Amino acid sequence: MTTGRSPHWFDPAHQAAITAAYDSLCTTIAAMRVVGARTPVGPTAHRVRELGRLAAASQLPARAALLRWGALPATTRQQLLDAWYASEA
Repeated sequence: MTTGRSPHWFDPAHQAAITAAYDSLCTTIAAMRVVGARTPVGPTAHRVRELGRLAAASQLPARAALLRWGALPATTRQQLLDAWYASEA
């Protein structure tokens, strides 16, 4: 379902929230050592780590946030969007 909402990549508050959600996801999948292990409705654990490495190497905060966003499960992304845009509903 597309809601028409998206993160404001240049907003430091959105970047911080995305980074916190990504870090939480990494903590959750730390026990998932199997390369093919999947996150709930998201990329494989290996892909989550790969996107995190690319984000850490990025010189652009908005690009890093976008990479981390791509690693998050759909439910986590929806929760973030709901939190950011709840006041607009």
